[in-house]
Amino acid sequence: MVKKTLLGVGVLLVAGAVVFGTDMLSYAGTACSNIQEAVKSEITPEFELSRINNEIDKLMPEIRQHMAVVAEQTVDVKDLEKGIAERQAKLDTQKDAILALRSDLETDADSFTYRAVSYSRGEVKTDLSRRFDAFRTGEEALKRDRKILESQRQILDANQKKLDSMLGRKEELAVKVVQLEARLKTIQATEAVNAIEVDDTKLSHVESMISDLNHELDVRESMLETEGSVLGHIPVEESHIDVEGDVVNEIDQHFGLNPEPVVAEN
Repeated sequence: MVKKTLLGVGVLLVAGAVVFGTDMLSYAGTACSNIQEAVKSEITPEFELSRINNEIDKLMPEIRQHMAVVAEQTVDVKDLEKGIAERQAKLDTQKDAILALRSDLETDADSFTYRAVSYSRGEVKTDLSRRFDAFRTGEEALKRDRKILESQRQILDANQKKLDSMLGRKEELAVKVVQLEARLKTIQATEAVNAIEVDDTKLSHVESMISDLNHELDVRESMLETEGSVLGHIPVEESHIDVEGDVVNEIDQHFGLNPEPVVAEN
């Protein structure tokens, strides 16, 4: 099966080389690029947000691992600090004993008694020498441990800062995702509103009906007014104008007539 597959691939490569020649790789690269762009264009924002959330969740195992390292280093530092404190206390006790023996040797006594046991001056010197050698060895070891402690503190501090940075960046990413989700919901709501098509055909029809009815009522009112004039109703709405006197005067003036003055009877 594998041989057949490899053979098929080989045949395709040979055919592509024959058809496209040296441009085969260019054609293949362009085709792959077009396919990638087509796939990306089909990815929805909802899917992309889900993918981002998954990537953020994948950060947690690494963060937890780093937290475990920091926790272990914290315990190691505390244990080392405790051990150094205990050894320092022992060295302080040894120092007091060394100084006490040295003080005794400053006298001219040939023997010394400690806890009811007598020791010669030589025995005390030998014991003092052994104590001092042990003290210096312990002191050097304590210095090395202090350097180790300082180094571990620096490493712990660096790892703690790195952990804090990782946690802070993760929180920032989570906040940005929430903002993106809110922004997407706002856009979706706006798109939903804009997608609503308002059909005003019925509204226009009702408006037309109202306009037609108003016109019909106007016609009927006009008919009533016309019928009232024909039936001889007194037009009380119009003011009475007396035009007779004016017409007589105009005729007299036109024909040069001098109307005789009217004599009042006694």
